Parts: sequence; structure tokens; C-alpha cells
Amino acid sequence: MFTSVKRYFLRKYIRENRVVRQRQVSSLKHARTVGLLCEITNEDSYKNIYALFSKLQMDNKIVRLVGYVNDKEVPFYCLPQLTCDFYSNKHLNWYGKPMMPQLLDFSKIEFDILIDFNYRDNVPVESLLALTKAKFIIGQNEGSASYYDLFINDSNKEYGHFLEAIYKYTSKLSGNE
Repeated sequence: MFTSVKRYFLRKYIRENRVVRQRQVSSLKHARTVGLLCEITNEDSYKNIYALFSKLQMDNKIVRLVGYVNDKEVPFYCLPQLTCDFYSNKHLNWYGKPMMPQLLDFSKIEFDILIDFNYRDNVPVESLLALTKAKFIIGQNEGSASYYDLFINDSNKEYGHFLEAIYKYTSKLSGNE
């Protein structure tokens, strides 16, 4: 019962603070700024998302990564950097609202593209999706589909495969194919 009360207050907060965005279709190939949201479940998921983060940086994109860890503490292998932050349940208030200053800064950035790599419902990440000022949001989580400008329904849950699909579909949508 307490969980449903917490979820109610978080949904209310999201409803009251949802940002009205200036939407603009952009291809990942031509995007200058890219935001990445993900959930870190183990060291392998960290390595996979960090490899994609590095790949996008090598493509001369300004990339910002925020990873959520559903635990009390962020594990030792999640190394925070200037453009890479990780948060855990310790960084949320009692009903799940992110309270870390880096997360609030992340939500204020007008990314050309924001990619949500979560494939399951994740309320702390959902609140970041509601507060973001990103121009184009892409994701694969059916529970957060109302926040996306492009929903890609992909049964393959690998980050690399999802990123390839994003390149493909954003190029078609923007007419850059």
C-alpha cells in the first residue's frame, strides 16, 4: 500500500511539472547533443552503455549520460565523470523524485536527441523524461511511451542493436537516408 501512495505522489509531481517542449525531428547522425538515460543492473550493463557513450563521443557529439541504479548505493564500477552521472535510491526523495543537482541540470539541457535505453518501467527515470527539455525523445519502454516522440518496439534488448535501430529510423524520419 505504501508503494502505491509513493507512486501517486510521484505521478502527481510529474503531472504538475511536466515540461512543454519544442519538438523537432532530428537524425542521430546529424544531432550535435545527445542525452542517454539507462538503468545499470550489473557491471556488464555499465560496460555496454559506456561503450555506446564513448562511440557517440568519438562521432563528435556532445553526449551526457545519466544512469539509474535500483539499489541503496551506486556500485564502485560506475565511475562518475564530467558528462556521466549515476544515481541510486539514496538520491531520491521519499516518493521517488530525483533530488541530485546533476539530474536537475540534465533535465534542463535542450538535447537534440534524448535516448531512453530502459525497456521496463522505471519511475525515477520516468520523472526525468517528464522534466526534460529535449527536442526529440526516443525509447523502447511501453510504460513510458507517452513521453517519447519516437517509440521503437524492439524485442532485442541489447543496447547496440537499439542504437542501430535509432540510426536507421531517425535517418528515414528526417529524410537523410
